[in-house]
Amino acid sequence: MGVVPSSPRARRRLLRLGIALGAVGAIAATAALVHGARGPNPSPGKNAPRAQLVTHSTYVSPADRRAINATLDRFMSAALDRSSPATAWHLAGPEMKAGSTLREWRTGTTPVPYFPPRETKFRGWEAVDTGPRYVVFDHLLVHGRHHPRTSSWIFAGEVVKPHSRWLVNRIYTIAIMRRPTKTGTHQVGPADYAAPPVSTEPPPRTASGTLGKPWLLAVVGLLGLVVLFPLGLGVTAGVRSRRRQRQYARPSSALPPLPGASQTRSEPVGTGAGSRTRS
Repeated sequence: MGVVPSSPRARRRLLRLGIALGAVGAIAATAALVHGARGPNPSPGKNAPRAQLVTHSTYVSPADRRAINATLDRFMSAALDRSSPATAWHLAGPEMKAGSTLREWRTGTTPVPYFPPRETKFRGWEAVDTGPRYVVFDHLLVHGRHHPRTSSWIFAGEVVKPHSRWLVNRIYTIAIMRRPTKTGTHQVGPADYAAPPVSTEPPPRTASGTLGKPWLLAVVGLLGLVVLFPLGLGVTAGVRSRRRQRQYARPSSALPPLPGASQTRSEPVGTGAGSRTRS
C-alpha cells in the first residue's frame, strides 16, 4: 500500500487533514514561544540597594558668582567681536582650547560664534548644574550691536575652575531672537525650553517578552511546513494521476483474441440415421 491513497476522495481528505494539523501545530508553537520567551525583569531584586535619585545642585556662592561674572565680562567682550583673541584664549578652558591654537584664534577660527555684543556686562545667566569646580549655565542674553533685525542671542555654556580662577570651558548658542512680528513669533533659533521633566517613578513592569531570531526562524519554519506539506501531497497525487492516465492511454501491442461465436457442428445431409434411404 502506497503513502498516497489511489482514491481521489481519500486524497482530498488526507489533504484537508494535513492542513488542519499543520495549522493547529503552528498556532500552538507560536503561542508557546510567545509566552515562554520572556525578557529580563527590569525591577530590582529583593536584596538590591535602594535607588537614589540623582539631583543637580544650582547653588552658586556670591563669591563664585562675582568671579564668574568677571570672567564672562572679559571673555565675551573679547571673543564675540574678535577684538582680543589673546585675552579670549587666556580665559578659555581646556575643552575650548582642544583642537585649536592661538594663531587660529587670531585669524578668526574659534569655537565662539561671531556676534558683536551691545553689552559690556554679562550677568543674566542662570545656573543649571554646579559642582565644586564647575558651573553649567544657560539663559545668558546678549543683544547684537550691528544687527537691527536680530535683537538678541541666548547663550549657554560651562565655566570651570581647574586651579585658582574660573575659565570659560564651553559656550554655544541655544536660541536666536528677533523683533516680535504681527503673529507674535520672535524665536528663530533652536531652543529647547520644553524638555520633559525627570520622572521619579520606577519604570513600569511589562510581562510581555521579546522573541529572538532563532525563535522567529522556528515559527517561520513551522508556517512553511503548513504550506509545503499539503502542497507536496497534491504534487505527488498529481504526478501519479498523470502517470496512470498516460499508461491507460497507451495502445497495447498484443491484444487478446476476441471471443468468437459458438459454432455447431452439423452433419452432412443424407449422412444421418434418420435420413437413411430405404433400400
